[in-house]
Amino acid sequence: MDGIKRGFRLIFLCVLGLCLSGFIIGCASSSKEEKNENDLTSAPPAPQSSTSSKSPDRVDGRYYDFEDIKIPNELKLDDKKSNVYKSADIKSGVLHFDGYVEIKSLINFFMMGMARDNWKLKADFKRPPQTILLFEKKNKRSLFFIEDTTFNTHVEIWMIPTKD
Repeated sequence: MDGIKRGFRLIFLCVLGLCLSGFIIGCASSSKEEKNENDLTSAPPAPQSSTSSKSPDRVDGRYYDFEDIKIPNELKLDDKKSNVYKSADIKSGVLHFDGYVEIKSLINFFMMGMARDNWKLKADFKRPPQTILLFEKKNKRSLFFIEDTTFNTHVEIWMIPTKD
C-alpha cells in the first residue's frame, strides 16, 4: 500500500512541477512582450520624409496604403481581405482591420484624423452594431464601415476615386 501512495505522490509532484514551470514560463514571456511593447511605444516617431507634406506616423496611429487615412495602432491589417489597386494617378480599393477598440473613441479618432488630413465628413449612419462614415476630398471618397462585436471591432475602409 505504501508503494501505491508513493507512486501517487510522485505523479502529483510531477504534475504540480509541470504546472508551475508552465506558469513561470508564461509569466516570463508575458513580461518580455510587455517590455517589447513599451519599447515600441516609447520610441520616437519615424523621421518625416522631405517629399511628404503630411505628418509622420505617430505613436497613436499609422498610415497604410492610403497615405491620407490614419489607422489607430490597436487595429491590425488583414492582408487576406484587403485589396488595393494602384496606378500612376489612381489608388483605390479596400482595407480590412480587426482589433478591440471602444467604438466611440474609434469614431472620434477617425473624425479628428480625417479632418487633419483635409477630409470633409459628408455623412454618418449609425445602425448598431454598425456605423458608416462617408468622407470626401478632391477627386476621392472614403467609406468607413465600423462594426462592434462582443470581442472585436471590424473596420473596412473603401477608397473610391471620383471626378470632380
